[in-house]
Amino acid sequence: MTTAVVLQASGPNALGIVRSLGRAGVPVVAADHDRRALGLLSRYARPAITADPLSSPRSFVDDLLRLGHDLGGSRPVLFATHDEAIAAIGAREDEVDAVFRRPWSPWGRMEHVLDKAHQHAAARRIGFPVPATVEPRDEHDVAHAGRELRFPVILKPRSAPEFRRRFRAQVLRADDADALRRAYAHAAPYDPQICEVIPGDDSHLWTLGSYRDAGGERLGSFTGRKLRQWPTGFGTARAAEARWDPALAERCHRLLDELEFHGISQVEVKRDPRDGRDHLIEVNPRSWLWIGLATACGVNLPYTCHLDAIGAPAPRRWGHPDGRRWVLSAKHLVGSAREIRRREWTVPAFLGSLRPPVADGVIDLRDPRPAMAYARLLHRRG
Repeated sequence: MTTAVVLQASGPNALGIVRSLGRAGVPVVAADHDRRALGLLSRYARPAITADPLSSPRSFVDDLLRLGHDLGGSRPVLFATHDEAIAAIGAREDEVDAVFRRPWSPWGRMEHVLDKAHQHAAARRIGFPVPATVEPRDEHDVAHAGRELRFPVILKPRSAPEFRRRFRAQVLRADDADALRRAYAHAAPYDPQICEVIPGDDSHLWTLGSYRDAGGERLGSFTGRKLRQWPTGFGTARAAEARWDPALAERCHRLLDELEFHGISQVEVKRDPRDGRDHLIEVNPRSWLWIGLATACGVNLPYTCHLDAIGAPAPRRWGHPDGRRWVLSAKHLVGSAREIRRREWTVPAFLGSLRPPVADGVIDLRDPRPAMAYARLLHRRG
């Protein structure tokens, strides 16, 4: 079987891919710039070290090419878990494609898909709801946004990796015009959008996770929703559940059709409690944090992608049973205890998020080393 190489194998996203492929019999290499990255500790992967694709993109690709030549044999299949690896590879796509199989859209298209403004424009063309948004060019546009949009608003970078590394946050929130001006002064170098916040708690955030082949055929489709984020409101999932919604899947695939997208992706929407409409939050043109839940439901997107990439028959999955849950136990317990004390969440809702069957994104008795390393890390942080 052709080797798979999972890039930026630092957390649950990569672990979900490594375990999904390894248990299907695929030899896996987990690559990261940090020797302590959780994916490098998995029993299902052989570790490899590369440069950081965000701070050293050229060195990252050089390391990747050396790894590919060292592996030899049939061209390995690449799996990206973060945008910065996709961007670094895109700049030298022809070199990479000579050594690896790269099962996602070419850079000329992917560069646009990574741009939140391009995503919004594609959504508007097909009538897919988006939050009210201003794309400011200067402070005058920011003042206009403060008059035209309903607060609270968020400032969301059109290209996210550098923004996340600087602010340690997905977005910046502003509750009034003064806060908006201050936030824009910080975020302006990242060309942010200013978007109205769709009401509703984290459980209104729904996802289509899918794999589409080079012709746009839908080989695997999963839907589910977040139950709670860290931090709440504008964070990453710490609890989620599988809920099959074929109408949502169809709408999101129409958006991916418009984007002419090939590969694994997550389309995230927020379901507005006022009218039930799904508003686009973003398209992540690669795997997402809780992709392991899709595999647990029988929709093994990494394996489907791998089979398609090597030219083997790939199973087609449209839908799955409901009810399975996924958590990051440490974050979920700490965050929930704090929120329950502050009366920001309830005990019944917390217990419901843990109702079996439930799997942890890190803890796995069949693959214990990542969880042991994660526990040591949490202990050091106090």
